[in-house]
Amino acid sequence: MIPVAELRPAFAPLAAVLAHRYRLDAQDLEQEVWLRVLERAADGTLPRDRVSWVRALTVQLTAQHTARPPQPHRSARPVPSAEEQLLTAYRHRAVRRALARLPGRCPELLAALSESPELTYRQLAERLGLPRGSIGPTRSRCLGCLRALLYSHRPERPSDAGI
Repeated sequence: MIPVAELRPAFAPLAAVLAHRYRLDAQDLEQEVWLRVLERAADGTLPRDRVSWVRALTVQLTAQHTARPPQPHRSARPVPSAEEQLLTAYRHRAVRRALARLPGRCPELLAALSESPELTYRQLAERLGLPRGSIGPTRSRCLGCLRALLYSHRPERPSDAGI
């Protein structure tokens, strides 16, 4: 048996990242790398430092498939302007005020949904002490009320805001 099985962990994650970055099919790239590895292994010409070689081969094959530069990752968000920050704070205040004016269990339900969107209706029902079948209709009614409150809200005029 050819001793190349230990090479997959050395290049498969790299192949996945490069394929994603360059919008290639990760399985196709990995298969092409494996084909080259097996060809060299069959010839008996695998280099001594197989791990470095297979990583370099992965990069080389990726470069052959694409000539475009990688898409930059947008990790840093642009800093909002002072006006954008003010408008965002205003919107947040308006939503908080509208949430406080909602009837019944709506504020509690919508707060639970916004704090933990991954919760299932069953989990929400247990947390809030509501019947599971009422979560969806209650949520829909609450969002309708919130929407109506927000649409009826008029922005403050400069004289109202004390400016």
